[in-house]
Formats: sequence, C-alpha cells, structure tokens
Amino acid sequence: MGEMCAIYYFSATGNSLAVALELAQKLDAPPPISIPGSLILDDPYAAAREASQVGFVFPVHRATLPEMVRGFIKQMPKRPDCYYFAISTYTIFGCNEFWDIDELLGADGSFLNYAAGVKTMGSVGLIDPDSRTMARRLASMTEQVGEIAEAVGNYQENCFTRSSKLLGNLVKTYTDVLRRAIVFRVDRRCTKCGICAQVCPAQNITISEEDGAAPTRSDRCEACYACIHWCPANAIAANSRLHSHYHHPHIKPEQLNPSRVAASEQGTPLS
Repeated sequence: MGEMCAIYYFSATGNSLAVALELAQKLDAPPPISIPGSLILDDPYAAAREASQVGFVFPVHRATLPEMVRGFIKQMPKRPDCYYFAISTYTIFGCNEFWDIDELLGADGSFLNYAAGVKTMGSVGLIDPDSRTMARRLASMTEQVGEIAEAVGNYQENCFTRSSKLLGNLVKTYTDVLRRAIVFRVDRRCTKCGICAQVCPAQNITISEEDGAAPTRSDRCEACYACIHWCPANAIAANSRLHSHYHHPHIKPEQLNPSRVAASEQGTPLS
C-alpha cells in the first residue's frame, strides 16, 4: 500500500498517536501526519491529494470528534474515488463522531467507507490507572488495531454505529459551554519545564522567561487536557483539581509537538 495511504492524527494523551503509528506500520504506510502540525504548512492536504486511502485517528471529545479535526476534514478537498476511514479512541464510549465525519465528507459527494473505535486506557475519572490495568489495555489495543488494519488493507466497508443525533448534539452543546468556561490553574509545583506548551495541539500555551511566571494561555484551547495529563509535576488543573493523570507510556511528549508534521520513527508504541 505504501504511499497510497495517508493517515492523519490528533492526539492529546498519546493514545491516538500510538494507534496511528501501529496502524501505519501494519499497513506499510508512511508515518502518520499530525493534523495540528499540518495546519502550519502551505498545503496541509498534500499527502491526501494523491492517496487512494485517507484515514483519520483521533480521540472522542464531547461525544464527537475534536473541533480541530472537524475543521480539518471540512476544509479538506474530497474525492469520491478515495477510500476514507476513521478510527476513534475512547475510554467510556463513542457517540456521533463517525456520523459527523460522514456528513462532512458527504457534503462534497464522498462518504466514510470504514469506521471503528479502539477502547484505550483512559484519562477520564479520578483514579490514575495502575500498571497491570494499563498492560492489559495496551495488549487489547494492539489486538484491536490488528483487526482494523486487516479491514482497511482489504478496503472493507462497514455500517458504523449511528447514535442519537439529538442526544449527541445536546451533549456537545452542553460540554461546549463547559469548555468555554474552563479555568486552568497552575500551582507552585510548576517548574516551567515547557512540556505543557510542547504537547498543546493548539499551540495555546506560552512559557514566559520572567522569573516565577506561570504558563499562560490564549483562547484557542481545544479542551483536550494534554497539559494536565503530561505535566510531570501535576501542577496544572482545570476548574477542579480532581483529575486522573494519564499519558500513553510509549509515547514521548516531543512526538506530540504540533510543529512536527510526521510522527517520530519510533517502533511500535502499543507493544
């Protein structure tokens, strides 16, 4: 398949990047491409213009796909002869992410050929995952991606789950209100290491050189909480300090830097 497949990803905790890397390896495809990173290029869609398969890997946010992914797909030049697939990573459940992508593609005469969700180790909840639970879930993720790679490699099509559009819209509307009201707090444990700025997909965080100054944010927040989950000092919280802290154990923060279009040539991060 090789150069015929273009895989784009959005990742906060590293789960979606890990899935994208594993999928690209199994499909013998080029390294997956960062959606945030590609948006700084003159042509964000260069790889997709010639590919016979174009895939999107992303986490479920607010019952659907992240807003940055939505905007990326909406602006993408679509081709009816292209095979489109989408892989969502989720902790509890997916909802309308595939339905929404199908509508975005359908507006230009294309459609979503194949879709599947990968249940991952989560960043939802109050308890940090233990090592045994994490090992079991990583093994399960590898198995799930293997099945997906076989289906995509054979250009299979499927009827993906369509949840209640009304329920999905209500959830999204409610959580969008909450997202706009998020107040991030940085406490005295902050060492100004810069990891929060490095992993932020929206390039929304700035580290001042002023002594003692905490990281600052603008208004481009995607509410992905990457800054919270990757902070090595657990110094960042949003509204409440009751957050679990998780990031994929085989992904490094520099791999999520949106200024880097291609993921690191690291091996298979799920195994």
